[in-house]
Amino acid sequence: MSFVGKVALVTGAGKGIGEAIAKALAAEKLKVGVNALHTETAAAVTKEIIDTGGEAIAIPGNVAEQNTVNAMVAKLAQTFGPVDILVNNAAAMAEMIPFEKTTTKEQEDELVTLIGAFNCTRSVLPSMIDRRNGRIINISSVSGRYGMPGRAIYSAAKAGINIFTKALAYEVGQYGITVNSISPGATLTPRLKARSKEIHDAARRMIAVPRFAEPEEIAHAVLFFLKEESSYITGAMLDVDGGFGGYEPYKR
Repeated sequence: MSFVGKVALVTGAGKGIGEAIAKALAAEKLKVGVNALHTETAAAVTKEIIDTGGEAIAIPGNVAEQNTVNAMVAKLAQTFGPVDILVNNAAAMAEMIPFEKTTTKEQEDELVTLIGAFNCTRSVLPSMIDRRNGRIINISSVSGRYGMPGRAIYSAAKAGINIFTKALAYEVGQYGITVNSISPGATLTPRLKARSKEIHDAARRMIAVPRFAEPEEIAHAVLFFLKEESSYITGAMLDVDGGFGGYEPYKR
């Protein structure tokens, strides 16, 4: 690892993929800022990291609010130093619903994944540019490539993450900063575990490897982008989806 001892910020790290990423980074001796919307979940993950010998600080807050993000980043810098690695993972996903039945509230909620990535990147980027080094990893989704029926807003937000990754990579490559995205497929997060057997069976039929990913497998992809051997990879969109083949025809 080329970032041992460096400082990482992981958003949406209170559970699921974000929690696995935060713990994986801490296990590799990075100092981790654990962000979650709720104080209790951020604190719980932080405690687990510290109890197992890692270094972490809880920085709860809504990443959709720029002032909140700036305060989070400042607190992390005061504790450990400026952010070297940013993992934009925070997201909200509503239940499946046809677009014509969505509301502006659902739109606001599901765009958090894109707006949050904008806000967090905006907050940490000046310091990365000054130091001529940094890694930004955006967690997207297969939805951003294929479009998820019943979740048009979420899919659009994840597609936005992919293009943001490509555009930003061009902007900041000259400063020694790489920007990449990871698109998980169906992953055994608490949200997926709560789904019905019918949904699980339908999802497996669309995957070449007939099982769901573990959150830790997505975390391993994040670690890949932090290796010195990955320093020439930027603007990449890495699918970690078991060979996802696209969504079945949408049945109303």
